[in-house]
Amino acid sequence: MKFLLNTFTHWEEPPRARHQVALALALKYEVDFVAANKVGLPRIIRYQVKDNLWIVQPSFPISNKIRYRIPVVNEIYQSWLFRKLKKKYIDCRVVNFDFTAVRIYKYFKDVIFYYNDNFAAVSRRLNPAPVARYHEKVESKVAAKAKFCISVTEILKDKLASFNPNSFEIPLGGPDISEFNIEANTTVSNQLPIKVGLVGFISDYNISAAILNYILQQDQLRLIIVGPVDETFIAKLENKERMILKGSMTGEKLFREINTFDVTITPYCEAFCKDEKVAVGTGSKMYQYLALGKPVVVTNMVGLKKVTLPDKFLYIAQKEHEFPALIEKAHHENTGDAIRERVRFAVNNTWEKRMESLIEIYNQF
Repeated sequence: MKFLLNTFTHWEEPPRARHQVALALALKYEVDFVAANKVGLPRIIRYQVKDNLWIVQPSFPISNKIRYRIPVVNEIYQSWLFRKLKKKYIDCRVVNFDFTAVRIYKYFKDVIFYYNDNFAAVSRRLNPAPVARYHEKVESKVAAKAKFCISVTEILKDKLASFNPNSFEIPLGGPDISEFNIEANTTVSNQLPIKVGLVGFISDYNISAAILNYILQQDQLRLIIVGPVDETFIAKLENKERMILKGSMTGEKLFREINTFDVTITPYCEAFCKDEKVAVGTGSKMYQYLALGKPVVVTNMVGLKKVTLPDKFLYIAQKEHEFPALIEKAHHENTGDAIRERVRFAVNNTWEKRMESLIEIYNQF
């Protein structure tokens, strides 16, 4: 069995659900990951990043961020791309993460639509009304035409079911870090400052600058950010001498960095968390943190209502100003046993196990 994963994400980005699906499937199957296009003359290159896993890298004259917002350009690109891919991948199982990829059905049959975010709702927050309407229209078509749909939450599954009755839920999973031979640090440090870790894309869209400023006001806390940070977001932060920017990291380097944190955070802004159409999950950051046994301080969000975890896994802040106190509480209550329990949970809920569920569903059809 071979898989072709169609995405609108660059492979080099901090790991998201589509990266994790590719890595997990590649443990048993051959996988080609179609990345978001880079800017250049139309062409496609393919290169291997690890056993069983290749990146298919298109180039196109218009950047991905602009292209997917312009219907005519987006569909011209799709027709060009999928016509090229069909020649090589006609026998592959196709998993599509691109909610705008309406043209994929002209070239491939039995496409699985993997839905890890409420993209149309997100588009309404980010884009002008005409773009948002286009995204809402194509998202429903992509879901309706799929062989079956996979969502990462019950809320998203119910939405997909309104377009396609063959819709299933497979929750987010944790990364399998066994290949890196990283042993979670089970010794709780008593040294100050407390190392507070944040991984991801940092921008105003969903991360709260106010929360980070509350943290940066505390001399006993040091904020360590891993991932790209928007310049306009940086300008809103105070006390930057208490912050360390590590830049983008992936793979072993990323997980070794997480292993140095004392406490981790997912500081989503309140407007994002209260939007019942957008904040429908838990975010994949949480599972990355738990893989190394780290306690997580998180903003209360709609998706957490469906999550049941053992005590001392998550510390949920009802208000933004509660973050510093909850970080200190999480650090104070942390123990070697608690770290090991979080790691055990992560090991039993890896993306590899999630993909076993995907194969079981596929075999039903």
